[in-house]
Amino acid sequence: MPNPYQVLGVSPLAGPEEIKSAYRRLAKTYHPDAGTNDPAHHERFHEVTAAYELLRRKAKAGENGKASPRAKAGASAQKADEKASGSTQHPQTKTSDAKSEPASGQKQRAADASASPKATADKSDGDKKSPPFSDFLANLKNAGKRAFRPSGPNHDYEISIPLLDAVSGTKRRLTLKNNKSLEVHIPAGVEDGQQIRLRGQGGAGVAAIDAGDAMVTISIVPHPVFTREGADIHIDAAVSLPEAVLGAKITVPTIDGDVALNVPAGSNSGSVLRLKGKGLPYPPGKRRLGRGDQYVRLSLVLPPKPDDALKDFVATWAAGLKHKPRKG
Repeated sequence: MPNPYQVLGVSPLAGPEEIKSAYRRLAKTYHPDAGTNDPAHHERFHEVTAAYELLRRKAKAGENGKASPRAKAGASAQKADEKASGSTQHPQTKTSDAKSEPASGQKQRAADASASPKATADKSDGDKKSPPFSDFLANLKNAGKRAFRPSGPNHDYEISIPLLDAVSGTKRRLTLKNNKSLEVHIPAGVEDGQQIRLRGQGGAGVAAIDAGDAMVTISIVPHPVFTREGADIHIDAAVSLPEAVLGAKITVPTIDGDVALNVPAGSNSGSVLRLKGKGLPYPPGKRRLGRGDQYVRLSLVLPPKPDDALKDFVATWAAGLKHKPRKG
């Protein structure tokens, strides 16, 4: 592959923001949605995207090593919490598909604990005439055993998806370190950096010890037009002088397709209009339901060469000459 810095037109000393800015500028020019059918442009777009993805991963690896310490600490703390709560899982060895769940699934842990064979056995034993506190002491003993029972190591993976695939969710085929192939279900509204746990798909333990989990980190490639902030989408839309002064109905893109947007009369460059419910679904685990919004920032664009009529009008427009936009 060509030098990624040369592909993006940046210095090898460029920072992440400068690299991202260069990528967005080039991607917006060569994106297939830009209105050109030139195969060379399409090839250039894929080359620019590949170069950016390579530099982004390189920067991430340089900052965090093979895996984020915060992510590792969170995964270790959660596994200890799961085992202390009585959750048990066994490696999935008879299926080529794995059900995925967010790494912080509290409801799943509660369901696992209620389905535990040991929990059922403890309850049935308590129905017999036992000494006082026998059930409590037995459950406490079993919980301690589960909390300190070692398991196999977790394995870390990363899957990159386009922003639009995060809108409605998607599936990706993942090959594990043991060459086993799994289909990972990525939920709608997934965020960049979010982890999905595949239980029992990590490193195998020794006899009578559970296998570890596969921890899949989702990486979302930036879009050349849409900018994501949580569940909200932001875009820029150009308007002409007559549209800004008189008001107009313009067409703007959304993640669901083009929609009509009413531009109020007297709109200024930098004005922001909202399209309610046109953002992404709220990520799994959030208390809010539904979708975020899309915000459209207007940008006034004059003709490349204003004609004499416009120049004469502006030169004699008394109200415009008296206007002081920078006052205060």
